[in-house]
Amino acid sequence: MRGLFLLLVLSVLLVLGLFFTVTDAKPIVSRSVQVSMADLDRGKAIVDSLGLRRMQEGEVRQLALPASDLDTGVNYLAHRLAHGSASAQIVLSQLIVRVSLPLPAPGPRRYVNLELAMASGDALLKPEKLRIGKLVVPANMAGDLLIWGLARSAYAAELAAVATMLNSAQISGQTLALRFTWRGAALEKAMNQAVALGVDETTLSAYRKRLSQVGGGEFSVLLGEAFALAQTRSAKNDPIIENRAALTCLAEMTLGGRLLSRRGMVKVDRHTGIKLAGREDFSQHFALSAFLAATGGEGLSEMAGLYKELKDAQGGSGFSFNDLAADRAGSRLGEASTRSRASALKMQKRLAGIGDAQAFFPNVRDLPEYMPQAEFQRRYGGVGQPAYRKMVEQIEARIAGLTLYRK
Repeated sequence: MRGLFLLLVLSVLLVLGLFFTVTDAKPIVSRSVQVSMADLDRGKAIVDSLGLRRMQEGEVRQLALPASDLDTGVNYLAHRLAHGSASAQIVLSQLIVRVSLPLPAPGPRRYVNLELAMASGDALLKPEKLRIGKLVVPANMAGDLLIWGLARSAYAAELAAVATMLNSAQISGQTLALRFTWRGAALEKAMNQAVALGVDETTLSAYRKRLSQVGGGEFSVLLGEAFALAQTRSAKNDPIIENRAALTCLAEMTLGGRLLSRRGMVKVDRHTGIKLAGREDFSQHFALSAFLAATGGEGLSEMAGLYKELKDAQGGSGFSFNDLAADRAGSRLGEASTRSRASALKMQKRLAGIGDAQAFFPNVRDLPEYMPQAEFQRRYGGVGQPAYRKMVEQIEARIAGLTLYRK
């Protein structure tokens, strides 16, 4: 008995020692996610340069990503996937990635801090240094450890599909040069297996079937039906995944086509007949933003809505604060529906069977819309200026005061 007790004590001490070796009390990277208009322009330019819509199966393409793009991308992914922070820089022909991930455990906050240095190899980058907390992993083991970890992540299928496409990755100055062969069929298969962070095609089919049976074109009724089904299915399934499925199918119906294909987002059908607060454009803004917030993060969703409004002001229908309000209201609902298990269940309880849009959609009738660029600049001074911020604060206050978010 004494020997068993000693073994147990030693085991506990070993686990505690390992825990405090690979975790730290403070993060090595702490930064917020700020997706700017320039970032969205840059992302669109990258997609346009690749010509994904015209790319043929087996076609070889090249892409050069500067360190600034890599830095923005890894930080966004760390924040979205694990509420962490990350940075990337190229120094002395090495790509150095630093990541800080908070642990969800109760008590004093601990962080897993990782520092990875990679250099050009024969074809792909090879790890030269990997540090996890205070633990230094030998270079010859770092690659295997990374592959092991990625293979057990929620994105293993998508990562494996991308890996089959990548021919080479080399550092050239302050740029990461990628060469890949387009394997659209394999990528589409992986996305269909794990659409929208864990939502599979079988789950989506259940929501598509339910929503197709709902008569009329009132968005609030469709929302109520979708979350009623989510509430029922959550008795046996993850409520966060169920809510993502509900919001994905709502966006599909509202926009008029399937989402997340290898051709990108569906082209919006302006006449689906589904209305929110009496307008089809409101339902489309709201549904798309809710979908993006549930699958890509609230910050990205809000920025995408703002980006669209600014582009309209430059030559489209004009900048509309009421459209922006629909974007932000959708973002708030999407984020709240997938923030945590408790939040997902609470939103199901409040939205199941709902038919009144006033519970989740703010009054926007008095907000300025259809403003050309010159008028928008004259009246509000541009994005971030005091007059503009005042309008956004007013919109946020209206959303916060909705019945859905009251305690």
